[in-house]
Amino acid sequence: MKHQNAYDRALISIREQLLTMSQSVEQYLREAMISLYNQDVEKAKAVIEADEIVDTLEESLEIESLELISLQQPMDRDLRFLAAAMRISRELERVNDYACDIAKLTLGLSPITPFFKPLVDLPHMAELVQAMMQKSLKAYTERNIPLARQLDRDDDQVDQMFGLLMAELTGYMKKGPEYVDQASSLLLTVRYLERIGDHIVNIAEMVIFIDTGERHPFKDKKRN
Repeated sequence: MKHQNAYDRALISIREQLLTMSQSVEQYLREAMISLYNQDVEKAKAVIEADEIVDTLEESLEIESLELISLQQPMDRDLRFLAAAMRISRELERVNDYACDIAKLTLGLSPITPFFKPLVDLPHMAELVQAMMQKSLKAYTERNIPLARQLDRDDDQVDQMFGLLMAELTGYMKKGPEYVDQASSLLLTVRYLERIGDHIVNIAEMVIFIDTGERHPFKDKKRN
């Protein structure tokens, strides 16, 4: 077995922390959506409380990456990896912020009032976004560039669902005031999911950048 020096161990630590952060954010997003579907206040509170864990991971990754860059002056792929690690951790932190926002919407819903219609399209949109999260994680861990490139097309499906749900929910709000509170919360959820899709595409861009140095593989689209 090749002996690992302090530099190699530091790179491995950053890689493992990024993997842990990705898995955690995926879990919190899934739990935030479940809290909304079930109007589960306790689960929503747990997601919100966990935000500090993700924030701490993001800060740790940034500090360790900057220290390694300044002390070791890495070159080529290692330098790209460290730059990408900082960017990916920021993107993941933003995804988790949106998961918390969805959980906060759960807290604003009345737990004794059923939804005005069965939730079908919204869970489908959430499943598309969660599948993107899993695919981005797989692309990162396996250095799978073709898989990372698929995420831009996957996001097109999320955008289509966004347009359909925006139109449907806006229509309900026009029907009468009894729909406004729930429909507005669901509209915000749809918006948050659409933004999460954009952040996941940004992560895919960084995965591609690490191996190829290609900085803007999806030039035709503007991301938030």
